[in-house]
Amino acid sequence: MKTPFVRKFKITGVIIAGVFLLSIIGFSYLFFTNQSGSNLAVENKIKSNQKETLSGKNIPENNETNRQLSIEDKLVNELKTFYGKTISEKSTQLILLKVKKFLVRLYPKDGDVRFYNILKRAFPDLADEIRMTLEKMEQYHRWVDENTHLLSQMNEIERQGALWKKRGELFGDDAQDIWTDEILEYEKRKQDIRETLSSLDESADKTIYEKLELYKRSLSKTYEDTPESYILQNKDMLAKVFFGIDSVQNELKRLDPEQRRWEINKIRSEMGFTQEQVEKMEKLDAYRERRWENGLAYMKERENVVQEFKGPELEKQLEELRGKYFKHESKTIALEEKDGFFRYNRPRVYGRN
Repeated sequence: MKTPFVRKFKITGVIIAGVFLLSIIGFSYLFFTNQSGSNLAVENKIKSNQKETLSGKNIPENNETNRQLSIEDKLVNELKTFYGKTISEKSTQLILLKVKKFLVRLYPKDGDVRFYNILKRAFPDLADEIRMTLEKMEQYHRWVDENTHLLSQMNEIERQGALWKKRGELFGDDAQDIWTDEILEYEKRKQDIRETLSSLDESADKTIYEKLELYKRSLSKTYEDTPESYILQNKDMLAKVFFGIDSVQNELKRLDPEQRRWEINKIRSEMGFTQEQVEKMEKLDAYRERRWENGLAYMKERENVVQEFKGPELEKQLEELRGKYFKHESKTIALEEKDGFFRYNRPRVYGRN
């Protein structure tokens, strides 16, 4: 039987894995929701932000050692710190699946190898066992995905029976330890944040700054004085989540460009960005605005061309049009359109893209 200390440690320790996912957010509340889509146009910028955050560039200046750490070094230190005491337990090992997914997304070509190397450094005696445990959980997730429709047709008793049968096949007696109340409590805390975001989205009677205050208060209440306090350092990600709330965007879209610029700057200041950072982001916003104006003009003219021309002549006209609006980027735009992706048909999210 686990001691109260160990159970408490696991409750808080499980949370830190979610932090690594936070830096992946592109256009959705990736950590707070189950959405996993990302925006192709901003993917490189997102990865740059990840590297800056996890390499220590956004860590307070008085922590010189942390600022010099690589991503791998920092992950090794975090894993040892938060999971070292309970890493022999399967339920703790499975927490690292989120870390693995983070690295695979950050490094598509060799994320698996990097993750295994990190395991060998952090937990040399258990690295192979951990890797096998995670592979079993990935197999379990695939099985659930493949049988979602069948499971949805069952009543609760039948569904739980089927799930526990599969868990037992893969993990044996460890299944009882893996699916513990601690994990469920962690999921509940994530759900609480999702509900906060949903509530803010539906609060038509509140101003944007009242929503911002509620958002910050909810984050502090949930994450302060826990390992998740790490999340509160990532102002860039937290701001993106707030700007991604539909009701916030609706209010910003109603403003004229100058008023919108002023409001976005004020929101960033309220979220803790320095004046220098706000000014730097304002320049990036202006650059994005010019690109959107150019892109929307292209889409309008493109629609006319598509209606007027067909066949080879259409392709010729589109190639000329892309060159006119995008110059050296025209080939990239052509490849995107060939795949059915039109970057200027995606939603405009002020403060983010």
